[in-house]
Amino acid sequence: MLLIMVVLVVMWKNLGILRNFLKTSAIYWKGFATTWKTNTLSKLSIAESKNWKAGSKTFFLFFLIFSITFARPLLATNPEPKKELSPEQITKKKEVLSKVLKFGTSQERKQALSELLRFPKEDAGDLYKQVFDLLKVEKDMGMKINFLRLIAELNLTLDNEGVLQHFDDPNEDVAKQAILTAKKLKIAEAVPPLLEKLKKEDFTKNSNAMSLYISSLGELPDGKQGSAFLLSKYKEKFNNPDTRAQIALYLGAVGETEAESALSEIAFDESQPTTLRCYSINSLGKIKAEGAKPKLRELADSLKRTAGKLEAKKSQSLKMYTVGALVLLGEKEIIQELYEFARDDDAMVRLRAVEHLGNLKDASGIELLEYKRDRDPSPKVQKAARVALDKIKGIEPSKEAEALEEPPIEEKSNL
Repeated sequence: MLLIMVVLVVMWKNLGILRNFLKTSAIYWKGFATTWKTNTLSKLSIAESKNWKAGSKTFFLFFLIFSITFARPLLATNPEPKKELSPEQITKKKEVLSKVLKFGTSQERKQALSELLRFPKEDAGDLYKQVFDLLKVEKDMGMKINFLRLIAELNLTLDNEGVLQHFDDPNEDVAKQAILTAKKLKIAEAVPPLLEKLKKEDFTKNSNAMSLYISSLGELPDGKQGSAFLLSKYKEKFNNPDTRAQIALYLGAVGETEAESALSEIAFDESQPTTLRCYSINSLGKIKAEGAKPKLRELADSLKRTAGKLEAKKSQSLKMYTVGALVLLGEKEIIQELYEFARDDDAMVRLRAVEHLGNLKDASGIELLEYKRDRDPSPKVQKAARVALDKIKGIEPSKEAEALEEPPIEEKSNL
């Protein structure tokens, strides 16, 4: 397909080649017909003979491209369904995998873990236990990370303590993966050690590690235990605004109603950074802050009247989050404004609108999201639409959802 596109682009840029192709192709067929009748090219002029040869080369090039692109898939037969392993084969494979995990090279052990992902779960109990046992004594950093990823992907909860003990691993990447695994498995016992790690952080600075701690607390059972401490850090205006923005999202995620006053103060303060205001507004909607409704309506109306294209662009994020908060507070009719954002020419604006529709879990947005999933010109918007549809339908988040990272609100790019 790529080869066809390259050829067509070249031909389009040089219409002379295109005309020559059409001309020589016609001459080729003329020569072919003549040869069929007389078995000789003697009746063709020298120029026609040369053109016939050039045309034949061009024709056969395109015939070859067509055959590779279209004919091969049509002739391909459906592969036979994979046969299930017999009990004897399963036993043998278990023995091999067990030995490879113990004695193999790093590359062989990684391959064994990939095989374990596809191994029948009902027969893999001993192997799963072996993974946890190996994790406790493993020295190789890469293998620790691979063990932790496997545990998360298979939702293994045989030994949660074995995961938690790696929160303090001397290698930062291993510790990060251990926290991500605990977050995925919803290990409630992860809350106290995460809080301890947070209390050692400098909130006047922003870091990826601190963002991970805060977001993980927001998704863990009993994560609300950290709300009093984090609310105090949110109120301290000298702390890093991006860190405070992460805390705002956390307060909404755990439904901390005690934060309404602090969130409102930031949300409607025009001197505050846009990201911090947007996330505070978002959380006002999540905690069902009815007292904030009048100001949210007032803010939405004022943003509609924003004059000037540049100023309007700057206010788009605020307007989107304000609309989202009002929808969460029960004002469903305003959701039409989110649909307008989903049709914006700016891919980043569409992406944010699609994510909002997914977070609202409103079934009325399914038709639009299905269109975005199938037809949006931006692959990232298509991916976000698939994730949003899964959220509305209550489908377990996929790797795709976990891979979606939220870029800064002010970012504008062609996705």
